Amino acid sequence: MTRRDYRFIADTDSLDALRRLQRGWAGWALADGEFHVRLRAGGTVRAHVDQAEIEPGFEVSCLVADFLPERSELPARDSAFSSHSNDITVFRGVTWLELRPELGPDRSIQYSAIPGFEIPETAVAKCDFTDAIVVTSGEGGLVVRIALRPGWLEVLEGPEAVAEFLSQRGAG
Repeated sequence: MTRRDYRFIADTDSLDALRRLQRGWAGWALADGEFHVRLRAGGTVRAHVDQAEIEPGFEVSCLVADFLPERSELPARDSAFSSHSNDITVFRGVTWLELRPELGPDRSIQYSAIPGFEIPETAVAKCDFTDAIVVTSGEGGLVVRIALRPGWLEVLEGPEAVAEFLSQRGAG
């Protein structure tokens, strides 16, 4: 059986919105599973989770972003990202589907891992997806990634958490 390969990655509009995070931040918040950044120059970048059923029984989430030029309700505050020298790195994950007939007809299990993980030959479908971003500056860093709770993002702060994430992804 030939494996079906898919990609569900942040599109050009999402990447353009995420590039805006390189500019100075006036404030940020994690609200209802979405990551919002008010920019000092005006407007807000909203990162959130998009979900799709790639094929029957194979659901994938993707970290995406929008720029909302008129939205600016977050309070202004200083942060490690208030300068114009923030670096943004976008990461991908991989998920795959394996049929499990021993569990019943048309039963399958979906697994996820980081890129580079050897996908088993028993996988019938695979999808690369955008799963995280890391923002760093000379003052600090944070990770925004898809959370275990479906449809939500989570933020990891602190040098140890960011370093551990980067190390796990081979970027540290």
